[in-house]
Amino acid sequence: MTREGWFTREIAGRHVLLVLCAFFGVMFVVNGIFVYFALKTFSGGDTSDPYRKGLHYNDMLAAETRQVERGWHTDVAYDEKAKELRVSLLGKAEEPLSGLRIAVRLSRPATDKDDRHLLLKEVSQGVYAASVDLAPGAWVLALASRKANEGRDGAFRVKERLYVPEQP
Repeated sequence: MTREGWFTREIAGRHVLLVLCAFFGVMFVVNGIFVYFALKTFSGGDTSDPYRKGLHYNDMLAAETRQVERGWHTDVAYDEKAKELRVSLLGKAEEPLSGLRIAVRLSRPATDKDDRHLLLKEVSQGVYAASVDLAPGAWVLALASRKANEGRDGAFRVKERLYVPEQP
């Protein structure tokens, strides 16, 4: 019996070579497609202007140390019925902090299309509020508060998650 043609009943070396080449060829093509779309849709950076922020990293650490030394802490609440965001600030000795200028940025964790900027007004001693209608879901609250006579370097900054549940 003579073997003629590529596809006979026996597995020969060329069959194994053909299967291996096809397998790895498909793998390279699929991985190439994944890499292309990964690079096309996400640049890899998670912050704007990372180089300049990196240059000022030591300044950021010093500001963080000053903030911890202050001992301030916050309590954030959102009233869905009143459509109001409330922030209370307490000092190191648990005393309410009054006379602050508070700016808040509310954003979604995955997109910037719903970003909102608010200036909170003091409604009672140490409690600041603003009217805002938030859709249900997760929000990121970035707060910067400072005394009226302080510059930007003296700001107390807080970043935390806020969850607004679905209305029944």
